[in-house]
Amino acid sequence: MPTEIRRLIFSDAELMEALTQFISSDRTAIEPGRVIGVEIATKDPCALKCAIQGRSGMQNDQIFDAVFLCAALIAWCMKNKVPLARSAKKAVKLTQTGKVALDVTL
Repeated sequence: MPTEIRRLIFSDAELMEALTQFISSDRTAIEPGRVIGVEIATKDPCALKCAIQGRSGMQNDQIFDAVFLCAALIAWCMKNKVPLARSAKKAVKLTQTGKVALDVTL
């Protein structure tokens, strides 16, 4: 049986939107706020250092690992009605150009 692989590549704006929505939800223990900057912390495994501006106006840096990023991107896909197979393996990877991608493997 052949293997199907889908890759959803997120622009920086989409990535920041997905992370902002996820940390502002009640699913995380992180102080709600808006992600205003993203840079690569580690490539393998993928981790991002994000600048977050809290509701009080204070800015802090937070490092999100691949598991957190995967959860945020899946939540974004569900909210925006992007179909993802429930039984598929999902992983966050960095592309060669430095973009964040959600790989979905069936």
